[in-house]
Amino acid sequence: MKMEDLLRPCPKCGSQNKTQHRDLDKQFLAYGQNGELKCSDCGHIFVTRDEAIDIRRAEEAKEEAEKE
Repeated sequence: MKMEDLLRPCPKCGSQNKTQHRDLDKQFLAYGQNGELKCSDCGHIFVTRDEAIDIRRAEEAKEEAEKE
């Protein structure tokens, strides 16, 4: 996710406070991937957990393609 996206105000309430949820690795609990991103004040969801997973998969596929 780009920094501009994190600084963008909420379209519902105008707040810039956001909560980034993390999907923790089951083997290494200290390591996690970005999950859901939502407004801390009103609960508006910027990125759902499924969208975050799709973004991660696209980035991984791009990295694999660059290695080849």
